[in-house]
Amino acid sequence: MKPGGQPLGAAGAVEAELAAEALARYSTDPSLRLEFVRHGENTTYRVPRPEGDWALRLGRPGYQSVEAIRSEVRWMHDLNETGVATPAVIPGRDGDIVQLVPHRDGSVRAAVAFTWIEGRPLPEVDSLGAWKRLGAIMARIHEHGRRWRKPQGFVRPAWDLEALVGESPRWGSPFPPDVWSAEDMRLLQAVRGAVRERLHALGQDEHRYGLIHADLGFENVLVRPDGSTVVIDFDDSGPSWYLYDLASALYPFEGESGFVEREEALVAGYRSVGSLPDEDVRELPTLLMARRLATLGWMFTRGETAHAQRQRARRIRSSPSAARRFLEWHAAAG
Repeated sequence: MKPGGQPLGAAGAVEAELAAEALARYSTDPSLRLEFVRHGENTTYRVPRPEGDWALRLGRPGYQSVEAIRSEVRWMHDLNETGVATPAVIPGRDGDIVQLVPHRDGSVRAAVAFTWIEGRPLPEVDSLGAWKRLGAIMARIHEHGRRWRKPQGFVRPAWDLEALVGESPRWGSPFPPDVWSAEDMRLLQAVRGAVRERLHALGQDEHRYGLIHADLGFENVLVRPDGSTVVIDFDDSGPSWYLYDLASALYPFEGESGFVEREEALVAGYRSVGSLPDEDVRELPTLLMARRLATLGWMFTRGETAHAQRQRARRIRSSPSAARRFLEWHAAAG
């Protein structure tokens, strides 16, 4: 995990104020300070401590329920117990793993603290074998989810057809007003219809649909100094197609040279641990397009984040041509 700058403007000051109040729920040590890391789906701070640093996560308003956060932490704990290393949760001074911090506008923000993982993103350590290693980690996570007996009250939002490409997708509409031309709008809506059709046909059989991380890119797989890997940031985890984890990792590289080699290495790594039939792999373009549409929605509704601002121009420019290629593939694949 690495710090990434400072939050901007009044919103950043409010976030810092809320984070300081949350930190007081974990420690009364007046010497502890907060170091801003990033603002994306949530706002994350690092808390340096002689005994070991913490990562303090302040949830986006209304994004995850308290029950969903508790379920996230429970799955992370049980994954860790079976060999997929994850950060440990830090309970508050009252023993609760979720701390509810009131906002001045009357809302309540959920805070969670984890052990800080000192490590580097996987490709910085193992550039040639990173994709195979990532695929193997994905397969272990999926296999655990298939075998795991979920505890009573376990609830995580699904990345199903409606959440990804429905009329009201979870991350927001990819079709806001005054962005797309009329031609591009028709094209992208046709693509959404084709993705919906293919996901419906793909179905949700247990061999292809279950608990996934849902954001298993390289920035969420860290290599510690001893060479071991730790998977972080399960905030988006939930039921979905297993292929969606592969698509989420590959999507940022779509259209770049070497994409096919990355895909092949990811699939090979996955198959070194678990089963991934050819018929499923052939449907990967559908999940890649589902990820694109979902991410467009995220970009438009999270426009205050630095990541969305960096991505906006490129994603708007590249999406119509990607849509045309997908429709050509859809027509040929049948």
